[in-house]
Amino acid sequence: MLIACGASDSSTEPATGAARDGSPTGDEATTQGSRSFLIPGGDNSVQNFGAEAGGAERGAASATLAAYLRARARDEWARECGSLAKATLAPLEHLASSAPRLKGRDCGQLLKSLEAGVPPSARADTMRGNVASLRIEGDRGFALYHGAAGVDYFMPMAREGGEWKVASLVPDEFP
Repeated sequence: MLIACGASDSSTEPATGAARDGSPTGDEATTQGSRSFLIPGGDNSVQNFGAEAGGAERGAASATLAAYLRARARDEWARECGSLAKATLAPLEHLASSAPRLKGRDCGQLLKSLEAGVPPSARADTMRGNVASLRIEGDRGFALYHGAAGVDYFMPMAREGGEWKVASLVPDEFP
């Protein structure tokens, strides 16, 4: 499904401190890594996936994810495609080759067609600050970040040719 969960507002959180719900933001959240996302008694499989990445890898994933979310929010379809992992692009390419009304369309045109009915608010850039944690195992990972109004998100990521790429079309909210 191409619709993002939850609502977003245009407010930004302070560079350091706590979100309205008391969860850390900015530098404090980055220092805590995935600990700031743990859900007592809940499913913490994403938060405990693999191992915590170092600052350089987290920064690279953060830049890719931020560019992707910005492009998605601004309907910059071709730029959005540039941040996607090959495994995420493959189903789009298959759809383009098998659906008569989509034949011959490139990735950007496909995303535009697929998201035509999705309201702009559902494509809003949910990222506030940088990725606070990047959990990796091999070439797979999860970027965890804090959004507006104390909502926490994660996005699957994939490393291709030494670069982090977005491995899903929509970020997921933590419960």
